[in-house]
Amino acid sequence: MEAQNTPTPTQKGSNNMKFVWIALAVIAIAAAAYFAWNNSSVKADLDQLEQEKAIMKVELENELETLMLEHDRIKTEYGELSDSLSIKDSLIVANAKEIKNLLNYKWEFYKVKKKLDKLRVVARTYVSQMDSLYTVNTELVEENKEIKARYNEEKAINKNLNKEKAQLNDKIVEASVLKAYNISASSIYLKKTGKEKPSTKARRTDIIEVCFTLGKNVVVEPGQKEVYVRIARPDHKILTPGVAEDYVFDYKGEQIQYSIFELVEYDNEARQLCLRWLKKYENIEMQTGVYEITVFANGEEIGSTNLELN
Repeated sequence: MEAQNTPTPTQKGSNNMKFVWIALAVIAIAAAAYFAWNNSSVKADLDQLEQEKAIMKVELENELETLMLEHDRIKTEYGELSDSLSIKDSLIVANAKEIKNLLNYKWEFYKVKKKLDKLRVVARTYVSQMDSLYTVNTELVEENKEIKARYNEEKAINKNLNKEKAQLNDKIVEASVLKAYNISASSIYLKKTGKEKPSTKARRTDIIEVCFTLGKNVVVEPGQKEVYVRIARPDHKILTPGVAEDYVFDYKGEQIQYSIFELVEYDNEARQLCLRWLKKYENIEMQTGVYEITVFANGEEIGSTNLELN
């Protein structure tokens, strides 16, 4: 019989060590594979998280920009009314700036989200207050329009009343002024015998007679009336009874010369008057041409005529 090949103890020990090393190598390889896979998975998760954070940052920036654009639109729409909420406007702008800084330099999603929610609440309050101001302002504008309309209406009524009053006063003033009618003037030559003869010659004029009717007027206060006649030569010099400075009367605040004066008793009825200017001095030159004759009573001009001498 052949002898069996039985391994020695030394050989058995060597085989056992090989198995151990192989097992360790397998475990090491498995561990390395696991760590490699796990690292790759973590990196992928981190990359995905960074992408999500970047997306969220863009969304928050867009939301902030939209909010501020809407805020600017509201300010523009309400115009000067927004000036009354300048403090709240400054608060909104400051918060927006802080959020923008957090997004750019210290980005923290939850902190930014919280501040953005707070800013949104402030912005809504701003809009609400602006609407209230607009409503109040609109009501005040309408009330002011109504008051202004009533004022203009009252002003128009008062204007018409004042106009009517002025017209009535004018009529009263006009009615209270005496009028002279049928005014005529004639030249008279005075003969040495004392007889009078009508004349049209300047050199043969000694008397100028002015006749007229003092009209009826029931409005005028009856009594004595000062009547003046003013005769102007063709050269506009006034014919006076004597020294010119002594024969003046007041007319509209001025002292003017007159030719004839008569104190007339007036009883509101029409009265015929003939007043005369007498050439007292030979050195008074009677010019040829047209003489302008004006009649005054109670400080008012009441009529006029003219006389032409050859």
